[in-house]
Amino acid sequence: MRIVDTCYHVTEHVDGFKWGYGPTAAHDNRIEFNNLYNIGRGMLGDMACIYSLGIQPGTVERNNLCHDVTRYAYGGWGIYTDEGSSQIVIENNIVYRTQDAGFYQNYGRENIVRNNIFALGQEAQLQRRRQEAHLSFTFEHNIVYWNQGKLFQDIWKKGPLFYDDQLHLDYNLYWQASGQPIQFVKESLAEWQKRGQDVHSLVADPLFVDPEHGDFTLKPGSPAAKIGFQPIDMSQMGRTK
Repeated sequence: MRIVDTCYHVTEHVDGFKWGYGPTAAHDNRIEFNNLYNIGRGMLGDMACIYSLGIQPGTVERNNLCHDVTRYAYGGWGIYTDEGSSQIVIENNIVYRTQDAGFYQNYGRENIVRNNIFALGQEAQLQRRRQEAHLSFTFEHNIVYWNQGKLFQDIWKKGPLFYDDQLHLDYNLYWQASGQPIQFVKESLAEWQKRGQDVHSLVADPLFVDPEHGDFTLKPGSPAAKIGFQPIDMSQMGRTK
């Protein structure tokens, strides 16, 4: 199991990390192949399996299994890009059974979220807190699967009439397993697509083997291939012997 391989290049007057968009010495961090579970235990709040802040060019969070996150008061997320988290690639992770959203960005810029599975969030699946003048994140080739709570939570538009275009979603697969209608910020997928989001995305059952028990293997014939999703190998996540 590889927990964190961190590379710092420290220069004078540059912090190792910083909340917000100030210069830092943090870059090229790798968080990968971990099995992270039973986080928070209903006693901690404002936390997640993987938490980041500040500008971190070259940083990658990949091939992690994150599940069973419960919090006290607020903030039990799966992957949490907080306080200026920027230029981070989040890929090939499986996140499920979180009390709040599987993915939450407080604020940051130019993050890439691709080829992940976010499943079974209790309150929501995806959450974004702040609007800014730059691109918040790109969200592509992901599978989002749930049976309760909202798809999107907090700020995904500028107001009742004007939508925020400083984020990009496309080639994703969405499925509400309870059969309830899916709303993209109170709109249908077709209406959401007219605004330029999720133009090539699908609403369809991904055909997981047993998601309620943590098996997200795709059955033959899964529509995930249509959005360019690459199957995630869970065998190397966490302890291997």
